[in-house]
Amino acid sequence: MNLHQELRLRTQHLADADVVRGMGYTTVDEAVLAHLRAIPESPYLGLEKEYRDARYGERGFLEALCRCLGLDEAETLADIEYVAERLAEDRAAFRHLLFADTDYVRGPGTPIFAMAFTEHYRRLKFPIGFWRLPFEERLASACQKAREHMQDSGGRLVTWGDIKRYHYFHAQGESVVISPRGEILGERSGFVPPRATFGLEGSDENLPDLFVKDDE
Repeated sequence: MNLHQELRLRTQHLADADVVRGMGYTTVDEAVLAHLRAIPESPYLGLEKEYRDARYGERGFLEALCRCLGLDEAETLADIEYVAERLAEDRAAFRHLLFADTDYVRGPGTPIFAMAFTEHYRRLKFPIGFWRLPFEERLASACQKAREHMQDSGGRLVTWGDIKRYHYFHAQGESVVISPRGEILGERSGFVPPRATFGLEGSDENLPDLFVKDDE
């Protein structure tokens, strides 16, 4: 039985508030409860979710939960370390991307901050562990994501215009070209998707992206 299964088994008959109090909290709020509930369902046991309060961070919260439930400390720490290493590996890997290409060319008078604030509409991310899946499965998911995005967007993006095609980037500068209907058109090398950024001088970070939820 792995740690995910152990946590589900040992918490299924317990009230969330009682578990939280057993972890040392004197007051129970929704943020604590939400983090507790997310841990058994997360492939990384909640370590990928930013969590900070006066008592714990992500790993400290998980370790306290395991102690509260009476799990073997040595085995638990080994399991947590394995998950943490896998998370670090996934975060360091190339982040796969589906880029909605509109052939947009910036015209005179278009403010860069408006482009930067709508950049996330055309850069569609996959979960951080997506790269581990077989290529055929990843490609099928990319085609499905393109179809869903076309339906949700109506084929047109704010600021950027009508979607002409999608690029599924599976490696740096390497993409599979997908039609708006989700059909594979071919492959392309050397194409770097343009990106509008608005932020601090000397930084490539796009400040508006900080306000966009990153689904890991």
